[in-house]
Parts: sequence; structure tokens; C-alpha cells
Amino acid sequence: MTQYDNCSQCSEEVTEDSDFCPHCGVLFAAAERELCEIHRTINATGVCIICRKLVCPQCSKIVHGRTFCLDHKDVEVQQDWATVFESTEINDAELIKSVLEKAQYRVLVQNFGSIGYAWDGGGDSSQSRSNLSRPAKVFVPIPEYLEASKTVEEWQSSASNEGQ
Repeated sequence: MTQYDNCSQCSEEVTEDSDFCPHCGVLFAAAERELCEIHRTINATGVCIICRKLVCPQCSKIVHGRTFCLDHKDVEVQQDWATVFESTEINDAELIKSVLEKAQYRVLVQNFGSIGYAWDGGGDSSQSRSNLSRPAKVFVPIPEYLEASKTVEEWQSSASNEGQ
């Protein structure tokens, strides 16, 4: 049976044998002597929670207590979910949601604002109509972000090629 500890940085559960926290990117004592993947002479201070790249202070950014590499510093993360698509066009968000679900990704859709995770595919209701001007955000679990974003890009590319 897997044993869990709490991360000393973010208090999320991690396995006892983890070298880093997948939730916040902090390196644990056993991995502190790892070198940055960009600056090979500098010790890494964290792990990008998106791509798992070892990073030093020069090539990382801490956002809300989470470590990102400079390539992924702008990825929006909420809890353990990353935004893979955002649009004020609910139909576009619904299409992306279905493309990702068909590709076997776990998907969560959220409207921007105080309503939280209320939108689930739109529909003709007063709440759906009132949220049309707010961006719908499509989230996938952080470990699935890179592959899911490739799936979205490939689908968008093929859709635009079909429209020409």
C-alpha cells in the first residue's frame, strides 16, 4: 500500500518516495542536488508543475506558491487543473470539451466569475444566457496539460484547414 506524506511547502499529499511535490514543484531534500536543465552548472530549486523540468531561480517563476518554467509561467492553474482552452464562444469551448473527452482526457469546464463550475455545456437557460459574455475555460488535470494542449492545437489546425 502506498504511503503518503504532506508536502512541507503546500501541505498537499505526496508519496513518501517523491523527489518533488507535483502540486507546487518544491524539491525535497533527497533531490536538492539536482542541476537545472537549462543552466547545467546551477542547482535546481524546483520542478515545473506542467512539464516536470528541473529549474533554477533564473529560469523559473513562482506563481501563487507553484513553480513554473518560463515556457509555462502563463498557464492558468486552479487546484490541480490547468486551463487548456478559453473562449467567450461557448460553442467553441463545448467543441474543445468534446474533442478532449473523445481523446479520453478528463475535462472540467468553468465560466469566469462568481458562478463557479456551473456551466456544463451551455443550454438554453437564463444562467447560460447570462454567462455568454464571460469566457468559458476548459481545464484538464495538470499532468495531462501538455498532451491535451497538443490535441487542441491539432484539432484547431485540422478545423482551419477544412475551412479553407
